[in-house]
Amino acid sequence: MDRKKIATSIKRKLWSQCGGYCQNPNCNKYLFLDINDKSVTIAEVAHIIGAGRSGPRSEHTLAQFIDKNGINNLIILCLECHKVIDALEEQYSVGEIIKWKNQHSEKISALFQIPKITDENKILQEVNDLLEENKLIFDEYGPFSKKAIESSSGDVQKIWKKKCLETILPNNQKIIDLIHHNKNNFKYPWELYRQMLRYKIHVESFKENCFIEQKFNDYKRFPLEFSYFVKDKLEILAEESSSKESIEYRNNTINEYINRFLANHSFIESMSKRDRAIFNVCLKDERELKVFVTNNYYFTGYILEEILSIDPNIDAIICSNPYSTYSESAKKQCIEMNIGLFKLNEFMGAIHYKNAVFLNYLLKADRQDRIDEFSSKLRKIKLSKSKCKI
Repeated sequence: MDRKKIATSIKRKLWSQCGGYCQNPNCNKYLFLDINDKSVTIAEVAHIIGAGRSGPRSEHTLAQFIDKNGINNLIILCLECHKVIDALEEQYSVGEIIKWKNQHSEKISALFQIPKITDENKILQEVNDLLEENKLIFDEYGPFSKKAIESSSGDVQKIWKKKCLETILPNNQKIIDLIHHNKNNFKYPWELYRQMLRYKIHVESFKENCFIEQKFNDYKRFPLEFSYFVKDKLEILAEESSSKESIEYRNNTINEYINRFLANHSFIESMSKRDRAIFNVCLKDERELKVFVTNNYYFTGYILEEILSIDPNIDAIICSNPYSTYSESAKKQCIEMNIGLFKLNEFMGAIHYKNAVFLNYLLKADRQDRIDEFSSKLRKIKLSKSKCKI
């Protein structure tokens, strides 16, 4: 029988408890490794009392009374520690592992001790300082930063992810906790709390992106209104044109990618700009494509709807930012509508092909990943059938 999957909500809570580090106090290893231009996790969700009838510590007296996949029976460890506690189960009791988890969680919680504050101005100042720190990191290393545009290596992406895990995520949680834990100190309804709830939706989606790497079609982008509200209450002059500048900055970013990577492409005869995001691309084989260029961090079906409301006759969409990616559902939706959805380097290869090959084009490395994935699934199916025969 297949092991029951652990709920996403449980995984999210586990990640919050571990803070990105192995919960074995003698290890505390950071659970992400940077290999060349890729980041991989070495984290595993381990059962304290084994999930199966014969698993490690499965004979414990509580085994028949607990939810094996519940939050209280799970701990996050690095690959090595998980292997050790299961292989040497007689040396690692249920009580000791629970103690590891509790002590680690207490250390993480201690970092976010929230004081009781009755002065709203003081809370606003702390929130603003944290938002400013996040913005500084975003402007310096984020998807629309100058470094991201100009860097040809994956170093900036690795720094961005590291900064997200080490600073931005903790800052986000501090902001939410600071407001939530002090809400009863102010007259109901407290407008700052209401504004924070909108911000919290973005924070949860961002956390999913960084930790579980599970993407959602309703991914919420950072609500600028929250930052504006905080600054307005503090009577700090916010840049009135920041929203406009943000759009213009992204427009300049798109132009930078177009000029660097597509303008001199050997298979492109000519390019002309229709408006801020739409280009007419004439290819050497006399095809003409109307291309919408976006630098959204994560392209979803929701963004596709926005684009089609601007122009329903798009032939292809390019996610131009080097950090960009798209959801599988959005890719499928585009193919069904005869629209090519590509990352920038995919588009550069896809334009050599037509029809279904064009729409389904994948880079060589991605094709190999797909082949490996399906081969693995096929082996499991064959293995399962052979066991049934026995």
